Amino acid sequence: MISNKSVYISIVSHKSFDDIKVNFYNFPKIIMGYRIIIGIVDNFGQEELKSWCKSNKINYYFDGNLRGYGANHNLNFEILSPKKNDPFIILNPDVIISKTNFKGIINYYYEKSPSLFGVRVYESLDFTKFSSHNRSFPALFDPIISFFFRIKLFENDFFTHSNPDWIGGAFMAFKSSVFKNIGGFDETFFMYYEDIDVCRRLKNKGFIIDYNPEFYITHLASRDGRILFSKHFFYNLKSMIKYFFRYPTIKLFSFKF
Repeated sequence: MISNKSVYISIVSHKSFDDIKVNFYNFPKIIMGYRIIIGIVDNFGQEELKSWCKSNKINYYFDGNLRGYGANHNLNFEILSPKKNDPFIILNPDVIISKTNFKGIINYYYEKSPSLFGVRVYESLDFTKFSSHNRSFPALFDPIISFFFRIKLFENDFFTHSNPDWIGGAFMAFKSSVFKNIGGFDETFFMYYEDIDVCRRLKNKGFIIDYNPEFYITHLASRDGRILFSKHFFYNLKSMIKYFFRYPTIKLFSFKF
């Protein structure tokens, strides 16, 4: 039996056809009676992606305008127009998610109805490398330490079910009414820190973030923002400065003793 509820997935492509084709090939249109509706906003107008989406009955949008991460997902939210209690899931094109995990995520969402939901995130196919999305808001020098020493002081226990300050943007499952309530992402963050900012605004309005490591994804991140003096490095730096001017803190480090 097909439910009147749907699951909305938002993907932004930055010449990401190869990842999308592999990771979302034959992605189910219906899971446990829920309709799965995928929307892809293309930043660069790849013809092969457009054709692939048409063949696979996936919503595709390209208008020739270059937008940032948050602006593209906000646009997808407008295009897809999800119902208020349905999930609006942000997914990076380089995310791998199994059908078993996705079923569990959908079941959990409709059972608990979290405002924002995050999961365990592995960064390697053999599950030896991971990134905890159970996170505290960063102290002033945490990003600098993370960049030079690859130590993320703001990350908390990977395996603990918790209500963190924020979760990363590779996978974010919003209740659609909450996403609308907070005004979506702040589009002045072109790239980086928009996930921290949206979580901060969400928490400031009294909503709770749910991190549940019972479920997981694999995110094969390129980490372009860590390449010194690259274009993405400067995107990262600009967003970091904007974030700390908006949310000043006297806490310098997040050392855990």
